[in-house]
Amino acid sequence: MIMLTGCKKDEKPQIKPDVDIKPAAKISLTSGNSQLGVYGEYLSNELTFKITVPQDQMLTQYYLQFALVQGNGRVDNSEMYSQFNILPDGTVKVKWQLGCNTPTQKIKAYVYAQQPYPGDGKPPVPQDSVEIKATGKKPEGWARACGCGIPDVYNTQITTFDHKTLYMVTAGELYTSDDNGINWQKVDGIPKSSGIFSAQFNSKGWLYILTRSDGVLYSRDLKSWQTTNNGIIDKRDPTGFMVKDDVLMVSFYFDGPYISTDNGGFWQKSIVSLNSQRFMFFNKHTDGSLYLFDDWGTLFRSKDTGKSWQSIKLDYGYYLSQPSGFAIGPDGNLYIGSDDATIAQVSPVTLKGTAKRYYEWNSSSQSVANISFFQDDVFYLVRHTPKPGIYSIRNNWGRLELGFGKDIYSYYIKPDGNFLLVGQDGLYYKN
Repeated sequence: MIMLTGCKKDEKPQIKPDVDIKPAAKISLTSGNSQLGVYGEYLSNELTFKITVPQDQMLTQYYLQFALVQGNGRVDNSEMYSQFNILPDGTVKVKWQLGCNTPTQKIKAYVYAQQPYPGDGKPPVPQDSVEIKATGKKPEGWARACGCGIPDVYNTQITTFDHKTLYMVTAGELYTSDDNGINWQKVDGIPKSSGIFSAQFNSKGWLYILTRSDGVLYSRDLKSWQTTNNGIIDKRDPTGFMVKDDVLMVSFYFDGPYISTDNGGFWQKSIVSLNSQRFMFFNKHTDGSLYLFDDWGTLFRSKDTGKSWQSIKLDYGYYLSQPSGFAIGPDGNLYIGSDDATIAQVSPVTLKGTAKRYYEWNSSSQSVANISFFQDDVFYLVRHTPKPGIYSIRNNWGRLELGFGKDIYSYYIKPDGNFLLVGQDGLYYKN
């Protein structure tokens, strides 16, 4: 007997759809490829892309993302992997800021379909991509550094321990550079859930980090990290931080200041003034005295490691308004910058000294900040006057003519004596 098997006459075979043959969006580069540009600068011409989507789909259901393939540049002044929307005509135009670490540079553009609720936790899969190339050359004069994005102009700090590797806190992240501040890489592996506020070394090379809501962390090898918040009640919104070998200080918006004399093992709250909630500009004199300012602009000093504090009344001419900068020089003098564009050099013994005022009315808030010391000179930043910039005492309290044509928000003097300048659109170095 021969038996035949088959389907019922009205039964249709089931075919599993092949996702790979579904219509997908396509992306092409219509202009901007293979340009020549300068490290750290935008290419002369924008990159223009054309996106086509299946007939039954709308352009608004798709978006673009970019990834670095070679080079540490940026696309359209935005973080990599941010979404770029497609215009109604199917085009996307972006600017490419070249990196600083290689002449041959590449990025890749991906087109994705919107997936508002993926649910499975898997990353979206691009439907198409295109690679773009460019060639970079070294700049002349002042140039933008690469790898660190646009610095936070109000809270960027640069420091070093070995005078070779630089560390920078900006925009809540920690970056490092081993080529004098030209190229920067993000420091990974720091266990934190909030942005970094400050980072400071002690003389042993231990790096202490103050975060915006998780208190203080430190590392002896820049690889393993541990928190050190024992004794701190409310570790949110820091206002001040200081790291020395024998004493550390930290304070928060509604809590502090705290002092530690055992490398952060325990923090003891110090009572300075019942009239203040914020304390800042911590410093330590070579004679062991501690200094700080409160939120009313009053200067306090402690000669017993924070057990008691005395307010210091300076003559009116030494600072006319709120403090905007404070440092203790190698000469032992107090250097105080304040609003109304005033800097004072004051003896801690006589409380007398010299004051220089740069105020010129122009309807803006003027100040002196970023006081630092290098090779027997005192440098400071005069902000928002008709002649803003970096000044120094050995330059007859005059402005340094650096040839930098943009506003300077902060600066750092590198171990070789050259400057890194924080501008509104980037961190700059002199090539």
